[in-house]
Amino acid sequence: MELYLKNWYDKLLDELTRTKKLRIVSPFIKEQVIRKIQGQFDFENFELITRFNLRDFASNVSSLDGLKFTLENGAKVYGIRELHSKIYLFDKRSAIITSANLTTGGLVYNYECGIFLTDTATIQNLHVYFNDLKIIAGRPLLIDRCKQWQQEITRVEEIINTKIPSLHDYGASQIQIDPDKHYYIKFFGTAKDRVPLTFTTKEEIDRALCHYACGFSINKKPRQIKDGDIIYMARMTRNSNDYAIFGKAEAMKFVEERDTATKNEIAQRPWKKNWPIYLRILNPIFIDGTMNDCVLLYDLIKALDYESFPSTKKRYDSGKRNISPFQSLSQQAYVKLTTTAVEWLEPRFQKALNRTGQVDENFIDSLPQTETKIALTTE
Repeated sequence: MELYLKNWYDKLLDELTRTKKLRIVSPFIKEQVIRKIQGQFDFENFELITRFNLRDFASNVSSLDGLKFTLENGAKVYGIRELHSKIYLFDKRSAIITSANLTTGGLVYNYECGIFLTDTATIQNLHVYFNDLKIIAGRPLLIDRCKQWQQEITRVEEIINTKIPSLHDYGASQIQIDPDKHYYIKFFGTAKDRVPLTFTTKEEIDRALCHYACGFSINKKPRQIKDGDIIYMARMTRNSNDYAIFGKAEAMKFVEERDTATKNEIAQRPWKKNWPIYLRILNPIFIDGTMNDCVLLYDLIKALDYESFPSTKKRYDSGKRNISPFQSLSQQAYVKLTTTAVEWLEPRFQKALNRTGQVDENFIDSLPQTETKIALTTE
């Protein structure tokens, strides 16, 4: 193993002279570097895994022309969402693991760090990792898709004051979003009783009894939400003022006669006197940690801007600008998410679950349960 702090470009080109099959994982690429490699290597034996986020191409951190050139010369290219790895595999002989992207900045000018490997077992594991990413990615990219993406970018750039978040990420993901469902975030707490980020999710579950229902005021009945829709649960926090997304569940459609807190349930949690309306839920999943371990809603909004919610996206598409998604949350019991927002949120929610674990069923079973018998129907 050799540590490399500079001369990445020279090392890459040197290894190419002894390589029959080249495999590269790099989130960003540049046409200049791709052309240099093609001058020394047969692209029929080149596989590239990168990102297909059109925002990257529009902001010039990656090159769509570089992708097209790669495909035109016979390489196979795959796209993965949220890709961050940088790996260069030269047959099964050697490999580079580095912080450097397949760009001139990464390989020549930037301060990058990485290692050059010849260990057989490690290289085999890297090939397994590459193959796993290929399985997630599915079919390789076709040149016609690049042309379509260029048209999409051009259309957006022609609109005055258009922000880059309006462009789509076409990379694949292990997270599958059901197109037949709607996704919402239900807010817990009020501006006057925000909790610190050290507040545990179990404390909130116990307080809200949100393992069987989410509470609403009498004037804000959740009629919009249907059976099978997905509800993320977010607690209002302080320091900083935000919403920590700590759980998710499947919704049951609101039924007027059924979904109201009983006298005993109000006695168990007196706050239900003011929020007696239920949106009942099934199969809840909660992050087992503190609010600081959860996904913060403001991070989603900062990443996606007006694309966070259908309401703000609709206003943008109608020609309005200077839209504040943060203001759209004011006085709302819940908010609907765009598909783009769910695609951003769900993998981060899963990572938080993997990192801290899931609240176990024993804890859930120890809490008060609903007194209302719910008849579940199956098709």
